[in-house]
Amino acid sequence: MSRLRWLAAGLALLIAAVNFLLVQYMMGSGVTGRVLIPGLADFAPTFNRGVSFGLLAQNSPAGCHMLIALLVAITLAVAIFAWRASTVLAAAGFGLILGGALANLFDRLLNGAACAVFDFLFLHLGKIPLFVCNFPDIAISAGAVLLLAEFFFPKRAVSA
Repeated sequence: MSRLRWLAAGLALLIAAVNFLLVQYMMGSGVTGRVLIPGLADFAPTFNRGVSFGLLAQNSPAGCHMLIALLVAITLAVAIFAWRASTVLAAAGFGLILGGALANLFDRLLNGAACAVFDFLFLHLGKIPLFVCNFPDIAISAGAVLLLAEFFFPKRAVSA
């Protein structure tokens, strides 16, 4: 099981790298928007200067540095939880969250002065907008779902 958490984190990072290259190709080709799944998902590139749903958005260098410091601290805490995970679901969940968090952190650092994460997947239900995200966000969400499953459906002790 010790490999599972790092495998999940590595998989999330690999998907994020492929995602980054694909988006760079599409942006270089002049694609600025495209329907991917009608009524559900569109390619709509945007930069998110905050975290989920644009919360904690920063526009100053000092704010950016403080946000990155906070995200590094949270990522380190998740890494510790991943290291200590004792079940398959917890290891996979924390691994996916760790990989997604690292990918978003690298994206933020690569964007330098913009201090932003590149989000591009606009999800909606027909005309009802939901949110814009990227693949690392999906990895983080999948990890959270696994942790919720671990919480609500724990392994039961076998009675002797």
